[in-house]
Amino acid sequence: MAEQHTSERPQHWPARLPFFYGWVIVVISFVMGFITAGAFWATSVIAVPMRDDLGWSLSSIYVGLTIRMLVGAGSMFVLGRFADLKHGARTLAVVSGVLASVSLVAVAYVNSHWQFLALYGVLGGFSVAGAGFLILSAVVPRWFFRKRGRAMAFATMGSGAAAFVLPPLFALVLEAVGWRGTWAFLGILTGVFTIIPSFLIWRQPEDVGLEPDGGIEPIPANRASAVQHVRNYTLREAVRTPVMWILVFALASASLSPNGVPSTLVPMFIEKGHSTQAAALGFSIYGLFSMLARFFWGFLAERYHIRTVIISIGLFSAVAMPTLIFMEGNVALLYAAFAGFGIGGLIGTNSLVWPAYFGRSHLGAIVGVSRPFETAVMASGPLLMAQSFDRTGGYTLGLWLMGVSWLMCVGAMLLARTSRQAAAAPPEAASEMARPQESG
Repeated sequence: MAEQHTSERPQHWPARLPFFYGWVIVVISFVMGFITAGAFWATSVIAVPMRDDLGWSLSSIYVGLTIRMLVGAGSMFVLGRFADLKHGARTLAVVSGVLASVSLVAVAYVNSHWQFLALYGVLGGFSVAGAGFLILSAVVPRWFFRKRGRAMAFATMGSGAAAFVLPPLFALVLEAVGWRGTWAFLGILTGVFTIIPSFLIWRQPEDVGLEPDGGIEPIPANRASAVQHVRNYTLREAVRTPVMWILVFALASASLSPNGVPSTLVPMFIEKGHSTQAAALGFSIYGLFSMLARFFWGFLAERYHIRTVIISIGLFSAVAMPTLIFMEGNVALLYAAFAGFGIGGLIGTNSLVWPAYFGRSHLGAIVGVSRPFETAVMASGPLLMAQSFDRTGGYTLGLWLMGVSWLMCVGAMLLARTSRQAAAAPPEAASEMARPQESG
């Protein structure tokens, strides 16, 4: 039956490759996540020399990061539906890559605070949704069903790889050309690694004559609980279900840490008495364990329902986030591993929530409504940590709040039951493998 559907669709060149094109989409998401995260992690490394040179407070620099995320969150309300169009994701990625590159190069020439906020925060913020979040959340899950866990593990590894590779590289560039040259260097890299891959993006496998996962295979018995057939909800149907808003609250609560902790890791390690180079090494440890976490939690997501996986990540992270308070000396660098393992797990699995509950046909529209809440909270994380330092002289208060936010996520996920969603689909339309509606 699947072969008949496939033969009725026009086949484009991706369908004639000797491997499944979905993995190309995964690589593109990895590359874009890598370079998009670089714009955030660069702030952690560059913040201290910028502060010393320009006389700004740490909070005044991190407020630019907050504005960048908030502008990105606001734009998702509009861009989410656009990502459901046939060529929408590709167009978004190209335009976002141009904006991101221009804004970062321009930051190298700022001399006043308002210029930094306008270029890095506002202009750069418009690039956040298209160059990273919507491609990852609304495109990659469309290409996979049974292999979503491993696909998202690879696709989301870009941000973890960036944390592993870029801080030491930025530290070297910073020493060679100063903080201004480092921003320009990042802007050029961003242009190369976002604009060129964008032209290879296709919205979903059906657009090129393929099936999710490259074909339909039997579901192993030990994975039946993870791979549940769900009806494809429209946006209007999804927003009317209480479980959607419970999920929004849960994921938004957990989103306080993914930017708040990594973006201040270098300053926190410096506060603990480490050099900038040693602190950057700590950031690399975070990146390494963040990448490893994607595979561990992604492996579990293919065997257990995503609700169970998110609850497990939340419990681990609630304990891990405040542990830096009690660590001193070189032992403190181990905190990066704990933080990376928890935060990396959330980044690698949170995009699996929406297709698991609401199907994939209207994924862009649903993510466009849900993701801004997560992004808005995520945007407040770095500023909260900076305020914790500026007002109390340390990061203790901020780290305790990070732990509490994870407990709030766990509590909400316990309420996000899935039985009604799975049972809501009529027998003839229950499978998520049903043909997604064409739009655009």
